[in-house]
Amino acid sequence: MIANLVYIANAGDSDYGITVAELDYENATLNVVQRVTEISECHYLNIHPNGRFLVATTMDAGVQVVSFAIDADGLLSLISRQAAAGTSPAYVCVEVGGRQVLMVNYVFGEARGNIRVYPIDGDGVIGEYTEHIEIDDDTGPNVERQDVSHPHMIVTTPDNRFAVVPDLGTDMVYLYALDADAGALTLSQTLDLPPGAGPRHVAFHPSLPRMYVINELDSTMATFAWDEDDNWTRLSVLSTMPTYYVQPAGRPNTCADVHVHPNGKFLYGTNRGHDSIVIYALDDDGLPQLLRYEATRGAWPRAFMIDPRGEILVVGNRHTDNAAIFSIDSDSGWLTYRNSVAMSAPIAFKMVY
Repeated sequence: MIANLVYIANAGDSDYGITVAELDYENATLNVVQRVTEISECHYLNIHPNGRFLVATTMDAGVQVVSFAIDADGLLSLISRQAAAGTSPAYVCVEVGGRQVLMVNYVFGEARGNIRVYPIDGDGVIGEYTEHIEIDDDTGPNVERQDVSHPHMIVTTPDNRFAVVPDLGTDMVYLYALDADAGALTLSQTLDLPPGAGPRHVAFHPSLPRMYVINELDSTMATFAWDEDDNWTRLSVLSTMPTYYVQPAGRPNTCADVHVHPNGKFLYGTNRGHDSIVIYALDDDGLPQLLRYEATRGAWPRAFMIDPRGEILVVGNRHTDNAAIFSIDSDSGWLTYRNSVAMSAPIAFKMVY
């Protein structure tokens, strides 16, 4: 297998939906080895826990969830397709046991979004969905963005017991008990965010019972803790923005993605509008303290990744069609800009961990 491959979702107007590129650590660049034309406008992707398959969402045929085989060289070939009921497929992953594909649709036309579960077999074939959930809770105060439920992500807790769904429309994070045998979700509890926060993505600390929620609409980062009895507590809510920044009237900042450094000492999030990465130091209790900001060298940074070694951060600037590459100082958490690579609307990045 080609070493250090990165799988990139491309959502732009091009003839390819996924880019496969080799991460060159020494030169801090991405060298393209494959452009996947079997799907177009990929909105998210993720790697199966066994490393042999990749799942993705595409706008093809009225929105689909698809699977690919990853061959001995790390290249992709299409295996299967299933219809996905939505018009903005925001996230897809495979639960830790490798038996169920979890996805969310941010919206379905003018209606609320939804959550779906699909089985995936040992050959990487996705079957018909076994679960379809629509959330009908009260929405937040932002009348333009919180008109209905807008689930934006689905990911399992580190122990694979719960599926976590941040919902931008309702200002809540939903915890569903996951039955990985039956492909079923049962609502366990909800976590409240401040009105108008708009929770979008979450990330977990590598060694502490801490979850970080980046809130799109009010540009904040929330920290939650949980205990062995599944009691969850919100510990803090911090701004992702500099105090000196003046929001443009027609284009306020919105947050997008969040990740924790593999060493558990730093937390990163993206600001779209300010076009920056906010960097926090994490103390021994996993609580964030603001460190600094780093410009993303492009416009509208949506998703980013930190490589498994914790040496490189790659961020996709959707509106300027480029991926910016930074070195990470694992002692200070600071970023050093290294390079920029042109590609069509890069909006998700994954490496085999």
